[in-house]
Amino acid sequence: MTENLLIDDEIIFRTEDLKLKEIGIKFVETKKDRENIEYLKKKTPIILSGSRGTGKTMLLKMAEKEMDDSYEKNKVLPVFISFSKAIFVDIDKDILFFKQWMLSKILFELRVKLKKHGIGMSQPSIFGSLFGCSDEVDELSDKLNSFITVMEETWRKKDDESNERLRKVFGIEPERIGVISDVDYFKKLIEELCEYYDIERVVLLFDEACHNFIPIQQREFFTFFRDLRTPYISCKAAVYPGITSYGTFQAFHDAEIRKVERDISDKDYIANMREMVKNQLGEDVYKIFESNGDNFNALIYAASGNPRLMLKSIYVASNELKSLNMLNTNNTIKQFYRTNIWNEHTKLGEIYTGYKPLIDWGRDFIENKVLEETYSKNEKRLGSDDYSQTIFFAINRKAPEAVKKAMKILEYSGIVTLHTEGTKVRTEILDRYQLNFGIVLASESKDTPVKRYKEIVEHLSVKLYTEYGENSPAYGNVTGIVLNGNNEKSSSVLASILDSKIEKLDLTRFQMETLKNSGFVTVGDVLRGNENDLQRAYGIGPVRARRIFNIIFNASIEYISG
Repeated sequence: MTENLLIDDEIIFRTEDLKLKEIGIKFVETKKDRENIEYLKKKTPIILSGSRGTGKTMLLKMAEKEMDDSYEKNKVLPVFISFSKAIFVDIDKDILFFKQWMLSKILFELRVKLKKHGIGMSQPSIFGSLFGCSDEVDELSDKLNSFITVMEETWRKKDDESNERLRKVFGIEPERIGVISDVDYFKKLIEELCEYYDIERVVLLFDEACHNFIPIQQREFFTFFRDLRTPYISCKAAVYPGITSYGTFQAFHDAEIRKVERDISDKDYIANMREMVKNQLGEDVYKIFESNGDNFNALIYAASGNPRLMLKSIYVASNELKSLNMLNTNNTIKQFYRTNIWNEHTKLGEIYTGYKPLIDWGRDFIENKVLEETYSKNEKRLGSDDYSQTIFFAINRKAPEAVKKAMKILEYSGIVTLHTEGTKVRTEILDRYQLNFGIVLASESKDTPVKRYKEIVEHLSVKLYTEYGENSPAYGNVTGIVLNGNNEKSSSVLASILDSKIEKLDLTRFQMETLKNSGFVTVGDVLRGNENDLQRAYGIGPVRARRIFNIIFNASIEYISG
């Protein structure tokens, strides 16, 4: 299972760029994937946690597809809602905007799904009476869509202009419409809907639920998530691990946490990841990699179970899927995991300035302390009877809060993964972390990644790790770091992102060149532009312009999402 696909001469990096039927064809399932999909279909509230590119959206979409396919039998209605544009809703003006936006997004997608299954076409009263419009045609959907659009444009509109546009959509003050302003009204609507149309329950699949680093937005969502729990509604949400403000929501009590990351020690790891490449890139392209076993496997292991990292590095190492050799493989791993992945982490500090000191500290701690200790431990054992190797380290539960917060940001970036939580060693309680394997390989100074990956994998031991205690000297001055992230406004964060150069977007060389030839310089240029602008580039017609613009727009939205 992966979120990258090859279409024509381009790699598609996001599930959002695919139709549901394409996802069903391309999906490659692991045992853990199947377990997560089954949990997503159950009544239990689920938080699906994984770093970028691990396949959270794919799992949500597959769960949606399977529930859709079995709807006539089980009467469980899945509704997929993407919250990727949350930061565009200007909560600095009014936090109520955000709640109204969330409820409107759900109602819009719910209405689309009901129509898809032919539900409610002859009974307009349940929806129509709430909004004073006909539900027999698309009037309600059009109004909801217009309302959502206005909300998502509040970031660049004046207060009075936004308020007037919102009033015009429904003809009355939006707060007077209880179903988009009050969770209790909304729950009552769903209850009536289920009982009238014999629906067992509605499953809300929230994608991109961890809205950037804006704490007030996150707390509002998770309060909303908890309050929606009824016999008629099941909530599932995909989040990034790391900095998340849950508020009064207790992640381990109000929902079950399911992790997406794959274990490189799993006996089926290589086979599953190879199958992903074969299924996504096709037989002809796959032969390029199949005939280069060690190089291929080195790239797979370096990705640490992240399909997006795997396919992106494969694309680079193979000179855009043309050929693969050891020199390019070694150079790609060193460049990709020594530079590219760290640039993504550092970018967070440029955007979320309140967290920058901690983000910088985390990078220094991993690069200059943990990686050096890891290399030293591995090097000492190469010529000994104990040939154990490691990519693990542990943090004492009593370590400064700033250290634990830094670990969460590193999880968010995919630099580390929480391997084992709350392990008792002697009299201490430790959290064991796993380093991204590609970063470990890239930091090797003597041997090449293609040679070293086998030595480490074949002798990898979770029992061998570096322990950082309650007051480890390695923490340095971490206790003196002051964070201001909770006070950052969404408007200032968004402004910083919009000014970013397009080179920071997750795009292929062709897509990037198309952007530049069309006059796009910043992320803001993309979001303010349209597909017609792309046709200024040589050889780009209307059909291709639409497809490329959708890919680029989704890349921009993901960049904004972190």
